Amino acid sequence: MSRTRSMGGNRPYIGKDREREKSLNEVVQLCGFRIGDEEYALDIMRIKEIINPLPITRVPKAAKFIEGVVELRGSILPVVDMRKRFEVTPLTAEEQADYAIRRARKYLIVPIEGRLVGLIVDRVSEVLRVSRDAIRPPPLLTQNENARYFAGVCHHRGRILMVLDLDVILSSTEKISLAGLNQAAKGAPQ
Repeated sequence: MSRTRSMGGNRPYIGKDREREKSLNEVVQLCGFRIGDEEYALDIMRIKEIINPLPITRVPKAAKFIEGVVELRGSILPVVDMRKRFEVTPLTAEEQADYAIRRARKYLIVPIEGRLVGLIVDRVSEVLRVSRDAIRPPPLLTQNENARYFAGVCHHRGRILMVLDLDVILSSTEKISLAGLNQAAKGAPQ
């Protein structure tokens, strides 16, 4: 019996093996970005927008990687400093004062658990087009506490990029904390 058979009209039925092969050959667009000296990527479909930094309001007793909150078109968004989240050396005062560095820094606005969150990255590099099968699981030697943040690795034009998994970038407790930040910020006087 043939794996391809007609299902009504002229649309062929594709067997499970061919469906899986088709999905592996599917092209995925990733947004490349830098945090410190390392390159990372994120599925572009998970990014709502990329913006220049906004003034941050600090929130007392927030987790150390939470820079505070910003107002974006009437919404209050918590902002996560990815340097702090990945325990990368913070920028020095001199680097923070450097115009080129300040100009390169961006906020990736992404949904996490139904809430918009800003992720501070050092630089957005490019949009990468790769086949889904080019994204491999992280190597076993990198399986440590911080490895949970990554969905896989991708080799692109001679570079290896870690692909971020937004769904685990924050723990359950941290997600609850962010929800509390949103509520506290909404009630704070402007």
